[in-house]
Amino acid sequence: MWFRYKHLTGANIVYKKLIENNVEKVFTYSGGAIMSLIDTLHSSHNNKIKYYINTHEQSAGHAATAYGRLTGKPGVCIMTSGPGVTNSVTPLTDATNDSTPLILITGNVSLDAIGTNAFQECPATEITKSITKWNYLVKNVHEIPSVIDEAFRVSTNGKPGSVHIDIPKCVLNHTYMFNYGVIKQRYKNYENPKINTRVSIHASLNKIIHLLNIAKRPLIIAGHGCNRAENIYKLKSFAFRGNIPVTTTIHGLGIFDEMNPLSLEFHGMHGSVAANYAIQEADLIIALGSRFDDRTTGNIKKYAPEAYKAFERNEGGIVHVNVNSKELSSATETHYNYHMDCGTFLDSVIPFFRARTVWFKKLEQWKKKYPFQYSGGKLMTQDVISEINNYLLNKKVEDYIITTGVGNHQMMACQYIKWRYPRSLVTSGSLGVMGVGLPFAIGSQIAHPEKLVIDIDGDGSFNHTLSELKTVMNYGLPIKIAILNDTCLSMVNTWEKLFYEERYTATDLNKNPDYVKLAESYGIKSIYCDSKEDLESKIDEFLSYDDAILCEFKVKSDQCYPLVPPGAALNEMMLSNDNNDNDNNNDNKIKKNMLAPC
Repeated sequence: MWFRYKHLTGANIVYKKLIENNVEKVFTYSGGAIMSLIDTLHSSHNNKIKYYINTHEQSAGHAATAYGRLTGKPGVCIMTSGPGVTNSVTPLTDATNDSTPLILITGNVSLDAIGTNAFQECPATEITKSITKWNYLVKNVHEIPSVIDEAFRVSTNGKPGSVHIDIPKCVLNHTYMFNYGVIKQRYKNYENPKINTRVSIHASLNKIIHLLNIAKRPLIIAGHGCNRAENIYKLKSFAFRGNIPVTTTIHGLGIFDEMNPLSLEFHGMHGSVAANYAIQEADLIIALGSRFDDRTTGNIKKYAPEAYKAFERNEGGIVHVNVNSKELSSATETHYNYHMDCGTFLDSVIPFFRARTVWFKKLEQWKKKYPFQYSGGKLMTQDVISEINNYLLNKKVEDYIITTGVGNHQMMACQYIKWRYPRSLVTSGSLGVMGVGLPFAIGSQIAHPEKLVIDIDGDGSFNHTLSELKTVMNYGLPIKIAILNDTCLSMVNTWEKLFYEERYTATDLNKNPDYVKLAESYGIKSIYCDSKEDLESKIDEFLSYDDAILCEFKVKSDQCYPLVPPGAALNEMMLSNDNNDNDNNNDNKIKKNMLAPC
């Protein structure tokens, strides 16, 4: 009812609407254009919304992203104009790309100053239009109630993503007087009606059930779209009923317990050999809530050849289920496309296909022959992550969240942690943002204060946002920060070694700070480990400590294998630095110098 807002300023209406939309926590960094909204959060008249101040707008956006990913509610961040907007571009893009609900509310200069290159002005909505699901410049205080409601609806509706609401400071200061709240441009879900598919999007589910019953080598690919609790339960029922093996994307890690015999772990560029082989030999692939990212498919022209052959014989193919119709058949030509929630699809097929024993023997052979492995010698990143995994398993820790930056340590965490619980990994996928590990950990700990939150971070990635140690200290967040210090951007360095004739440029980090002293300067306990002999005791000290702690692990730089080189198929993996032969059934040769054309 409009009169609830009568005589309130725009800033107070925003605050009131946040409460009405069940917002309890926001992430912010103040500035002139947004001060009137920030003022509503002051403790003297705010007892319902807790706010957290990061050291940089980008980190605040990433913290809000982690909060949104773990709670399912939109993470909310409030920033000022100009640089407050431009510094938020990365988290907005990351949230949209990785299907996370995020709402950014920014101030702007007054309406009469927009376009004059005023102090801390930028073309805010023009900048964020292409990276958000919806953005809106509020020009009238009476629009605010409906705009805020629309932002919450859009960010969570269908495939979640980011929304940006830009409010000039004059609008924040204006007084609401009457019901005139018409949004001039509501969100429109611009979906491409011409989906590239060889079988209608309305293909009969009876056909899919028939294929499930005759398939000899079926495989489930579970992506981020399966992460809702009810969908996880249905996925397990689907896999168990049909004895169908499951591989996940990185954002799907934990959806399906990797200790289960049906699990093939994750697939893709650095994924499980068994999973990658299985995709290439499967005659029926059921992709649930995945979008066939290039890091998961390898060379798209060589992807899943047996499934395509089975489709031509009318005995299989690729089934794609996604709530975003624009992602159906967008990366690769899938055969049976369903624009629906994964749970709805699973409800339609689970009761009607029969259980059978399929290709377990071959899958088990691959799993035993090609485990994740690495060279020994000095303390390695893989040693540290494996010991963290041992601690979690031996102590039977279930309530934990692991965050990572981006790089080798990220892929090695995916490889050497046995992922058993949904939403236990928060990492940047599509955009691949270095530096997200610590702000993601901050948002994760704020979302779940009762859980053990571990940031597994590389030195290069951590250096991007190390000032967030101040945020950890300010709010007493008991985050465990593991710095894998190999003084190198090891993932890029590997590509220089393999594909750029060992021309090493801009990947040497030998001037890293002393991370132990850095943590101590922020009042955070810190310890150091540089040997395998001390590793177990250091991990126990590190993870059992009650408050925030940083441990610097001095490790040797290493390549991350397996590796699908650019231009190669999933079954043309490099299995080690010295192994050139991939001895799968097709006797494919690994190609070391396969730089794909742009």
